[in-house]
Amino acid sequence: MNVASGIFDGVHRGHQAVLACRPEEVYVLPPDGGPVLTTVDEKRALIGAYAGSACSVRFVDAFAPPAGLPVISVPPVLYDGVPICSDRIRQALLGGLVEEAEAMLGYPYTLRGEVVYGRQLGRTVGMPTVNLQTADEKLLPRHGVYGTVTIVDGQRYLGVTSIGPRPTVDDLPTVTVETFLLHFNRDLYGQHIDLEIKTYIRPITKFENLEAVRRQVDDDVRYVVEYMGANH
Repeated sequence: MNVASGIFDGVHRGHQAVLACRPEEVYVLPPDGGPVLTTVDEKRALIGAYAGSACSVRFVDAFAPPAGLPVISVPPVLYDGVPICSDRIRQALLGGLVEEAEAMLGYPYTLRGEVVYGRQLGRTVGMPTVNLQTADEKLLPRHGVYGTVTIVDGQRYLGVTSIGPRPTVDDLPTVTVETFLLHFNRDLYGQHIDLEIKTYIRPITKFENLEAVRRQVDDDVRYVVEYMGANH
């Protein structure tokens, strides 16, 4: 039997190289503290996907392999000539460099959560949005506006997502994850959805009114459509 152990935050390409060796057991250590790239549920699903269904995933406080038990070790996986690690991915996300984060992760950085009620002010200017409540421990990327893909019942929808405060609406420090979806008009309240963060567009800006926000979002939508058409 061979085993693997580690924190596995992000289950990035370096972790995937270990999991490709098909360990029979993976011992997952607790995170070091602070926001995480992957929640426990996300980590369990990703490890299972990359290691195979026969792998047993165990979350433990500490792990010391018994004498003679082989522990998998692989050479570092590099990005831009430097070993990939969870800290590099966090710094990329906090800098809005989501394409770099995706290149190191091997998949899009994804926020998962429940759709909750917002103030519904966007509806007043023909711009209804989806408000996502994510896990408290999940790392949010740099505050700003992003091109995103929302996955609902297996279908993918382009969108523009604001992550951060809403200075045009109020002066509160509350951080929201709010998405305007293209060609979508269904009620999603209470549903759990996935939001792939694809590209940083611009910083959070205070506008004169919601009509000005709507005009800017129209520009953001055009940018996202062009970006996704050119890059995906």
